[in-house]
Amino acid sequence: MVFSRFRAPSRVHRVRFIKNSLAAVPLFLVCLPPGWAQNQLPEVVVTANRTEQLLTDVLPHTTVLGRDAIERSQAVDLPALLAREAGFQFTQNGGRGMVSTLFLRGSASLQVLVLVDGVPLTKQDTTGAVSLEHIMLDQVERVEIVRGNVSAIYGSGAVGGVIQIFTRTGRGAPKGYAQVEAGSYGSTRSSLGLGGSVGDTRFSLGVGRHTTRGFSAMNAIQFPNENPDADAYHNSNYSLAVSHELVRGHTLGVRAQGSDGRFGFDGGGFGGATDIFKGRTALSSWSLYSHNQISSDWRSELSWSEGREKSVYDARLSAFPYDSVAVTRSRSANWTHTIAMDPWLLTLGAERQQQVIDATDSFATQLNRERGVTSAFAGASGAFGAHSLQVNARRDAAEGLASRTTGYVGYGFQLDKAWKLVTSVSTAFNLPPLGYLFDPFSGNPLLRPETARSAELGMQWAQGGQVARATLFKTRTRDLMLYDITTNVFNNVTSAANQGLEISYSGKAAGADVRASLTLQDPTDESTGLRLVRRARSMASVGGTLPLGPWTLGADLLYTGARPDTAANPSLPGRALMGVSARYALSPELALTARIENLFDRNYQTAFGYNQPGRSAFVGLVWAQK
Repeated sequence: MVFSRFRAPSRVHRVRFIKNSLAAVPLFLVCLPPGWAQNQLPEVVVTANRTEQLLTDVLPHTTVLGRDAIERSQAVDLPALLAREAGFQFTQNGGRGMVSTLFLRGSASLQVLVLVDGVPLTKQDTTGAVSLEHIMLDQVERVEIVRGNVSAIYGSGAVGGVIQIFTRTGRGAPKGYAQVEAGSYGSTRSSLGLGGSVGDTRFSLGVGRHTTRGFSAMNAIQFPNENPDADAYHNSNYSLAVSHELVRGHTLGVRAQGSDGRFGFDGGGFGGATDIFKGRTALSSWSLYSHNQISSDWRSELSWSEGREKSVYDARLSAFPYDSVAVTRSRSANWTHTIAMDPWLLTLGAERQQQVIDATDSFATQLNRERGVTSAFAGASGAFGAHSLQVNARRDAAEGLASRTTGYVGYGFQLDKAWKLVTSVSTAFNLPPLGYLFDPFSGNPLLRPETARSAELGMQWAQGGQVARATLFKTRTRDLMLYDITTNVFNNVTSAANQGLEISYSGKAAGADVRASLTLQDPTDESTGLRLVRRARSMASVGGTLPLGPWTLGADLLYTGARPDTAANPSLPGRALMGVSARYALSPELALTARIENLFDRNYQTAFGYNQPGRSAFVGLVWAQK
């Protein structure tokens, strides 16, 4: 039996797991060393409730990564940045730009909603997973992460949570920025941009370019017949934002962003010694919007947008020539109203989304489908002394599928100035991608949407700009959509459950900016009692940057526990990776940067057969106009 070494967790095991998780809470939250509380500006978040809130007031477990945090991390792409945060795990079929799979609270990429400036990115082919590996950080202003079931706010896909990416915006006097970098595997990186405001017009424009000759990701011992050529990667990216305030409180604007990744890859064990495989993925989104302050208590936001992904597969220079092109689009019209009725803040809105897939291949197979999804949503949040409450409800009607109603109820109680107790219950659902339903070879038009229920109990400590949060969660997902190897089509084959503890911390410690996280979980296939494939039970990270005069020194340690993989290799061992970085200010506007990834040159895989980069070094020059 596949994964026979992984036994079904017994009731005793589950009780012990929860007790051990609870034991970690006071260790992390209470035993903070003296002198850690230092004044910082409070973070603001909008994704948790579609309205601006202080991070310390948010009820779902939420993380904000601003531009300062991105630059301190020296991370290049979105997976490298998110892998350090609580609940996240990534697998990747090689180096930069290779296929990446995200897990958040044990939920796979298909079950995590990705937004760019409010525009949903959904992929409608037979992978169903947005290609996050092609999102570079050159154009990113900040990233907000909301964990858990929030379909009641955002609709389909928000089972594991929501990742919202905000691109750069201009403010203040126009200022420029630029960066160049070079390093291991023939890698180069460059970006430049300009942003600011002139009168009542705000603007931002940026472009970036990444290249690497890469390495042969397929392990030569495990798969000796693969072509040992290096898997090169080239990425071009851009962002544009322009808005104009017509009269006070009424703004029209446009945003656009995109990335174009071109890559070579290996055959996954099915390629020959001379086979050449190439691919291209182009991600883009744009939105037109009108923000209108109807009155001091009523704000209206109207937008028309589109998210698009084009995927090209080229195996024409192989023993079995084949090529394909798939384009998926999601066009959305959204009208949201925010109304303040003290002490309540009400959110009301409606959305119409048109999802489209156009796919062809060298066998003249075609998949041309579309569907509409009509949604209405409402929410209310308020604070009453020490009590805070958030309630959300949403109704989604997808053509050809049953309508779904989801809800979220969260409650917070401020125990004292620093400590807050938080609890919530929620439901979520996930629509089958059009490829899962109608692909000529593997589609199943009888597929049902996945549904999920979740409950959480958390404790938050916030003081002097520092935030630490521990969250116990329990989620059950029914009608999991997977490829069924017995019928060779997609089916609702099982249900899954996960329970665990997430802990996150961000703040300053003795002058250093510190981030830390710990995740203990138990993602289980309920039909077999076995752990879900490629999910680790434990992940942890700790990192920080310390300014010393003109220097800023940094270090990160990332740990992922053992996890089941494939029938050929039932388990991948755990790993701990360390990286270090440095920055030297030549002037207030110009700095030298350097970093080493995989400092101890660990030999490891996140997916069986695919090597990951060894020790890598990079140096660069950063300029930001003050």
